[in-house]
Amino acid sequence: MRHEADLMADLTTTDFFGTIIAAVLTIMVLSYLIGDNVLFRIATYLFIGVAAGYTGSIAWHHVIFPGLIEPLFTTDLGEIFTPTTIVTLLVPWFLALMLLLKMSNATARYGSLPVAILVGVGAAVVVGGGITGTIIPQSLAAMETLDPFAQAPLTGETGFERIVNVLIMLVGTISTLIYFRFSARRGPSGEALQTPLTRTVSNVGRVFIAMTFGVMYAGAIAATMVVFAERIQFLRDVLSMLIRGS
Repeated sequence: MRHEADLMADLTTTDFFGTIIAAVLTIMVLSYLIGDNVLFRIATYLFIGVAAGYTGSIAWHHVIFPGLIEPLFTTDLGEIFTPTTIVTLLVPWFLALMLLLKMSNATARYGSLPVAILVGVGAAVVVGGGITGTIIPQSLAAMETLDPFAQAPLTGETGFERIVNVLIMLVGTISTLIYFRFSARRGPSGEALQTPLTRTVSNVGRVFIAMTFGVMYAGAIAATMVVFAERIQFLRDVLSMLIRGS
């Protein structure tokens, strides 16, 4: 029983000092409201350092060690040159060693292959996610039927309200895509020649783009205010705890 009581006391002390440190760091970050200062920069450096250390730890335990180090001790010498081992072990080691060549200006050009593979795979993932997660659903929503008796699958709207929403989605999608059309003919002085219809539709797309960015910015501001209010409430609770404890 005494051991358990000591353990609970240690946990309480640890939580107490952790709360105090969190409150101090919060005040250091909020000090940016009065301008850039040393306290804010220290908190920023701590955050970047901790984030980098955590990312490095995750990379070591979940990527580098199980993917490069551990197979060296678990793979038999007789299987080292099998097709499976070459693809899963030797090729990653070869690319990793080539990536280290980027550390020197004299050998940096020889490390371009793994960088090109990383950029290419990353771009393919981003483009594929954009197509399957944004373009295709947006196109399906824009092509949704105008039947007044149909029901929207997500909102359950029917009738005139649903038709208006579908038309807004259709006009916004088409006008935005036309706004990003860069194949206009060039005039003698190099200016882009657009028909009045194309120019009008492009301006409509510009309005939809501005509205989208405005909504995104408003959402970011609202989320920031929620976080700010939560931090102020946290500081108030810490101050109340210290007053009661004293």
